[in-house]
Amino acid sequence: MDCLSLSYKNADVELREKLAFTNEKTAEIYGRLCTLGIAKECVMLCTCNRTELYYSGKENAEDEIINILSEIANLESEKLKKYILCFSDDKAISHLFKVASGIESMVIGEDEILGQTKKAYFAACDAGTVSYELNMIFQAAITCAKKIKTETKLSKSSVSVATLAAAEAAKNHRNILVIGANGKTGSTVVKNLVSYKNVSVKAAMRKYHIHGVSFPKNAVEIVDYGNRYEYIKNADCIISATASPHYTITLYDMKQYIHDDKSRLFIDLAVPPDIDPAVTESGNTKLINIDYFEELARQNNEIKLSSVNEAEEIIRTETDKLKRELLFHDFLPQLDTVKEEMQQKPFEDLLYKMKSEADSSAFLQFINVLKEMTGG
Repeated sequence: MDCLSLSYKNADVELREKLAFTNEKTAEIYGRLCTLGIAKECVMLCTCNRTELYYSGKENAEDEIINILSEIANLESEKLKKYILCFSDDKAISHLFKVASGIESMVIGEDEILGQTKKAYFAACDAGTVSYELNMIFQAAITCAKKIKTETKLSKSSVSVATLAAAEAAKNHRNILVIGANGKTGSTVVKNLVSYKNVSVKAAMRKYHIHGVSFPKNAVEIVDYGNRYEYIKNADCIISATASPHYTITLYDMKQYIHDDKSRLFIDLAVPPDIDPAVTESGNTKLINIDYFEELARQNNEIKLSSVNEAEEIIRTETDKLKRELLFHDFLPQLDTVKEEMQQKPFEDLLYKMKSEADSSAFLQFINVLKEMTGG
């Protein structure tokens, strides 16, 4: 398996948003990779902080894949090549395990990434782009991530970007409007906000989304998304976290509705962004996006660093177990032939061949297995 990765570690939000592929574009990428014979299997993982393609198939196909991704993202391939990281074989497997467990996240140990990894894997299964190899690897990574969450403190009291955003919003603001509260990030923001005293929360939603949302009774006022600018007038802080491909708030519309100099904080948690950067030209307005929380997340991560070594040891154990399963699966077609050969040749031939060709560690393991088999 190979992996092409672009994340908050090596790319800013502007570049990441261009690689935030919709389901339709992901399906197009799958189709082209498989039709052209570049990938036999592939899984695309897209979150606010990363876009990664895991695949198996043609060797040394990085440039071809980057060209396809660049074309679909309407981006120069040479620019993308500067930022894409490439992982192969064991390094790709280890990287996926770290991603799924939250070790590679902006907020170490955050909970959302495991669900996002599972969703990407299941979507690829539905698309028919997953076979034995990626199926085993992703299932093992998901199982390992659950093990780490259970056996270490890596995810205990985790602070996600949504939690950090809620804390920032509640710090000096009383009237808060959340746009996109029906989504994962938006709903997490709202649930965190209602835990603060002296905060009034409104959630702007389209009418057909209202029935699927549940918040603490009387803690949140649901308002019509179509009238959001009216509610922005009275809001001290506006948070937007939708999956919309278009701006939810623009300077043009702000000017039509708002004519005061009231201080307002806009927090944009979406990739691609929800809020027109030009809104800062309207009144006493401040805008921060998801990258703003990287430093806050880093501070939180320092608390969890003591658990990282423990988590990485679990990953080493689980990835080794996975690699043995993959090696055994590849060997199965030759098993009967080897058994037949072993019946015709003396056992000593195998013993001396292992002694001459295996390194000392592998030979010691072989000897110990033989001793265990004979009760020695």
